[in-house]
Amino acid sequence: MSVENFKDLNDMHKDVLLELGNIGTGNALTSLSQLTCHPIQMDLPHIRITDIDSLGDNIDFPGNQNAGVVIDVHGDLDCVITFLLNEKFAKVIAEELSGETVDSLADMNDMQESSIREVGNIMCNSYLNALAAMLESEFSVSLPNLKLGTNRDILDTFLGKFKDETSDLLFIENTFFYLDQAFTSYILLHPKFESLQRILEKLT
Repeated sequence: MSVENFKDLNDMHKDVLLELGNIGTGNALTSLSQLTCHPIQMDLPHIRITDIDSLGDNIDFPGNQNAGVVIDVHGDLDCVITFLLNEKFAKVIAEELSGETVDSLADMNDMQESSIREVGNIMCNSYLNALAAMLESEFSVSLPNLKLGTNRDILDTFLGKFKDETSDLLFIENTFFYLDQAFTSYILLHPKFESLQRILEKLT
């Protein structure tokens, strides 16, 4: 079978992607627990393949004060990866790591914004490191860029990078259990066409 996009993958290929998600989740848990000094648990990730037009239907974050940490990746893998979290989760992170109350994400101080960027950086790089090992590749990453606003605002920043390359997206849903609360977040991976083909070739 010729595999030209993520949607052509069969169940065996998807099992490889799920294992990638499991490794990334394990890496993230260790780093986040050390950062927060609190135990963190996560459900096994749900990995789906979607496209740009359908992405908004898979994310149910209301309001206009959500947060996204966007990282550009270059080298053997050219892609954009984003950690997307809702207002409540972003506030908990900022307050726990800064020790100060957050009334609004728009009014956060530098330390609070930095704490969200750092958690996003940990999450994104946990999956990127697992992907690098799978692809036997090396690549560099940009500094994490924090974007606040509606889902559409954040997704436009994410999707605008390679919108003419491929509509395929790898969509990873994670549920965190932290401070007796459950929080849902998403990792979105949007590759250039050549990088998509490299991933697919390795899977097949």
